[in-house]
Amino acid sequence: MNQDMLDQLIGAAPPSTVDVGAVIVRTRRRQRLRRIGASSAAAVAVVVAVLAGVSLTASPQQPAPPVAAAPSPSPAAPSPSAATKTPEKITLARVRQAWETATAEHATGLNWIYMPDVPGEKRTPDGQPAMWDEGEDAFAGRSGITRDGMDGKGGFYLWLRPIGCGQNQSCSELYDCDGGASDCTTTRTKSGLDLVRYVDEPGKGWVFYGVDIRMPGGKQHLSMTVVNYFGGDGSAPVTAVPLVTRGELEAIATAIADELAG
Repeated sequence: MNQDMLDQLIGAAPPSTVDVGAVIVRTRRRQRLRRIGASSAAAVAVVVAVLAGVSLTASPQQPAPPVAAAPSPSPAAPSPSAATKTPEKITLARVRQAWETATAEHATGLNWIYMPDVPGEKRTPDGQPAMWDEGEDAFAGRSGITRDGMDGKGGFYLWLRPIGCGQNQSCSELYDCDGGASDCTTTRTKSGLDLVRYVDEPGKGWVFYGVDIRMPGGKQHLSMTVVNYFGGDGSAPVTAVPLVTRGELEAIATAIADELAG
């Protein structure tokens, strides 16, 4: 059916008060806007479709390279208090203090008294052992002793000397149990130092109790002896046995070695 036949069937349109031209203009404007909007919507749809297609058809995404692990922090430097402590230098004053302190702790009631060694020597005060420096890293001391509640007197000796002799140096070796002592054993202190304890009875009633300890590093040894005579070497015995027991002497020597080693 063409436009002429439609016009015949409908008939002539009544006159209108509407400005048709203006309506047409507005209608065309709306149609144009709809087309623009439709075109924009279509364009957005195409973009979305394209993006979706890329997402759906693209090959699986490759895994990102692993992130390098953060380096482990370096251990903190030890504080001065945790660092290895440098041993304090051994001096005559330290040896004396260690000897007196250990004796007061392990041989209660023991008294230090002057003991003559050779005729005409200057008398030293009672109350502490006589001590002297024998050279590099070598010290010695001696004293007469009495003990509360016990009769008689005796002698007490200490040496701290290098093992192995250098030029113009006082030295001595660790006591050898093959040397003829009547009772000699070797052991270790609780801190792991070599220790030799012995009883020597050279005759004429003399009785010596001795303890030798090898100091840390093995370059020095501590030697301690108590005897049952009073005076210089060769003096007659005063008591049947020394005034310090073997156990007490070992405890004193061990305490001195540990103190000096620290």
